[in-house]
Amino acid sequence: MNVADHTYGSTASIYTPRGLNSHSTMARPRVMALLNAATSDPLCIVRASYRSGKSVALRQWAADTNKDLLWLHVAQHIATAEQFWLQLHDALSSHLGLPNMPPDDPDFSVSPISHLTALLKDATPFTLILEDFHWVQGTGVAHGLLRLLKSAPELSNVITARSALAIEQAQISGYLDLRAVGPTQLQFSPEEALEFHAGTVLEPISNQLNERLLGKPTLHKAARRASEEPRQPTVDFADDVIHKVSAVMHREIVASLDQWMDEEVGAFMAATLNLMHFDLDLVRVVAPDGDVAAYILLMEEIGFLESRDSSGTTLYEYPTVFKDILSTLLSTGISACRSATLAAAAAHEFDRESYLPAFVYALDNNDFRLGSSVLVRSGLDLLFDPTQEFSAALKKIPNTQIVKYPLLALTLGVIYIADKRTRFKGLEYFALALTSSKLQGKSLPPEEKLAVNLAQAVSLRLTGQFKLAAASARSGLKDLAELPLTDRDQLGIFESIALGHWGLSLLFVGDFSAATRALHLAVSTGERFGSRQATFFATALLAYRYAVDGDLQTAAKYAEVAQATQPDMPAVELYQQTPLNMALALIELGKLNPDAAATHLDKVISETSTSEFWGQLRVIESRIELLRGHAGMAAGRLELALLNKKELPALNPVDANEVAVVRAELLMAGGNATGAQSALSKLPAKSVARTVAQARVRLGMGRPGEVVELLGGPLRFTSLRQALEAQILLTVARLHLQPAALVRADIERISSSISVLENQWPLVMLSEPDLHLLLMSAQELGVPWPHADVLPRGLLPHALSMITLTPRERSILGTLVETGDRAEIARLHFVSVNTVKSQLRSLYKKLGVASREEALLIAHQEHLLKP
Repeated sequence: MNVADHTYGSTASIYTPRGLNSHSTMARPRVMALLNAATSDPLCIVRASYRSGKSVALRQWAADTNKDLLWLHVAQHIATAEQFWLQLHDALSSHLGLPNMPPDDPDFSVSPISHLTALLKDATPFTLILEDFHWVQGTGVAHGLLRLLKSAPELSNVITARSALAIEQAQISGYLDLRAVGPTQLQFSPEEALEFHAGTVLEPISNQLNERLLGKPTLHKAARRASEEPRQPTVDFADDVIHKVSAVMHREIVASLDQWMDEEVGAFMAATLNLMHFDLDLVRVVAPDGDVAAYILLMEEIGFLESRDSSGTTLYEYPTVFKDILSTLLSTGISACRSATLAAAAAHEFDRESYLPAFVYALDNNDFRLGSSVLVRSGLDLLFDPTQEFSAALKKIPNTQIVKYPLLALTLGVIYIADKRTRFKGLEYFALALTSSKLQGKSLPPEEKLAVNLAQAVSLRLTGQFKLAAASARSGLKDLAELPLTDRDQLGIFESIALGHWGLSLLFVGDFSAATRALHLAVSTGERFGSRQATFFATALLAYRYAVDGDLQTAAKYAEVAQATQPDMPAVELYQQTPLNMALALIELGKLNPDAAATHLDKVISETSTSEFWGQLRVIESRIELLRGHAGMAAGRLELALLNKKELPALNPVDANEVAVVRAELLMAGGNATGAQSALSKLPAKSVARTVAQARVRLGMGRPGEVVELLGGPLRFTSLRQALEAQILLTVARLHLQPAALVRADIERISSSISVLENQWPLVMLSEPDLHLLLMSAQELGVPWPHADVLPRGLLPHALSMITLTPRERSILGTLVETGDRAEIARLHFVSVNTVKSQLRSLYKKLGVASREEALLIAHQEHLLKP
């Protein structure tokens, strides 16, 4: 390898890489592979800020490569185009073994490329490394260098620079292959940081350091030196190292202030340090004086700014480690311009609809009214911000202020309530929103009044007042209808949200028809006002509504629409995705695909425990395990969930009925008719759900006459699935009592309903003999039956049995009529209290109950107390 090293004013010399084996550097195969790939093209750019490890990486690569290299440094004080081309001419001449004489062409300074091309003709291929090219890149050199590379195939070029180069834009139109190695690729990966600190006291905290030191190798070197200093025993080790590194950097920055900072640069930094990130347009608003583009370039080259592309523009931000130091150094200037900067930034971002930064700047400036306006104008999309900056800004508002702004209090409640650990804290903020309305009365702006109504609706629903919740949501819609048209249009997003929550509350009380109308209105309103989240949530609720109803064909259609329009959402918004995933699980359950159903539940299984959907989730889980043949396991899980019911939101009426029914189904699967009837006793006495479930138990016990008696009269069914289940039970009972020909119409109706609804579940809870009787009757009558081959057999025993008690269990049960005191029971039976406890556990398990009161109720129903 021949490596020539040229610096302006120097002569050619052989370069030997230094320090590659010292404790402060290490070989990085990943970076070497990147450089090998990038340098295979005619042009490679290695771009990162000052002291980011560009030169070390390039020298390590140079030490290993077989390429012929010419190394040329560009110095700042003589970086003009003319001097650059002359220096390049001298370096090329020396490298090619030609006399080192000035160009004899008088037009060289005007058109150097043709002369240099001739100089390189027939030369042995080599690579030119131009280090610190940023000093000369803005002088018109870029296009000339590109022309030289195109006309001289003997030459390839590697450029190092601290900032974005004009040559990167020029090459787009020059059709020259270019590869870039950027600052992110030069940073330490976690594995490299660990290797760098291996064998030192920093090894255990390597990952933590790498994250806080931005992956910069130079800062890791400083951390190694800092770790050798005495440690403060009362301070976390990582914090101690970071503090020492920051102190070193602080001293270095202070020492170099005079070299790069004047009054105008200081004013620019004081204004921009208040910002999350900025582009050129924003910084011209908050720092209108001076050449801000030049200041940005300077800060980026020094390493104080990092840039990234976003939606066609370049955004800049200060890395945290530098922002903290500079904020301390410039604290006086920052304080002086803080309020004006934040106000100007918020207004500018608000005008161009960059709602997240506008919201953060408004709240940082204590302008909470503007924060509410930004939230409304965003269509509440800020709630779905995946960066967590929105929630972090909200959480900094003191309660003494947030109580004045119901919308902000409500939003903070929504954020907290999505996490099981902070659910009750979320309810506190709902209460704050309600308190705010009482404090401010009629002076509330329209959007705040609507926020209060939403807070009230959600709070009532979470505390079990479902009918009042629906009424509150409807009240909010009435308030909205009374607003002037201009205000209504501005607050259209609230209409869609309020309609969605009204529909959800109606679903929970079982009013499917009214819920359907509300949700369709929510979808159309959300579409009209461009709110993807509100539209998605309402569509997902429609899928859920039909899935719970049992019409899985319609549910699947709405689920497909919801999936097609589903916006990207962070984890905190799994609540919004829950109805869709549960609808999809119910659809698969109706197809008798338990594994596919469980896959959909995986996305909601933990988060749903903090929402009103937890009851339906437990029902779906239990039925999945029932299909898998694990009824005992499902019963155990369900009982554990119900034991923790006090820690969960209130169970809505629809799901409460479903939970009681599924408990009975699980007990039936174990052959326990007595226990199943005990579970059903928790349902309202005259409810249709109880009647249908009792008929199922009676059919399993071989009492078809009682089934006909229960279901033969007029009943008002609450869902399509319930109506179908009742029709199946009644038809099978009649098949036991009369010829199949007499119930042909019913069999045809069942077959048609299952086909239209695409729901096989109503057939699952038939014993194998009853299912066989129904299917064979259909076959004999020539009635087509959809997917008969997928129906599970043997989930229920051939016949359910009543409880048979041992003499001792009957004696204990009789004693329970007189007393529930275990010590007294033990005295009367001449046994220990522990023995009584064991006998009671066995008795309760056999009866399928959990208390003395339930045991006596079942004993009475089943005539177990007779002598």
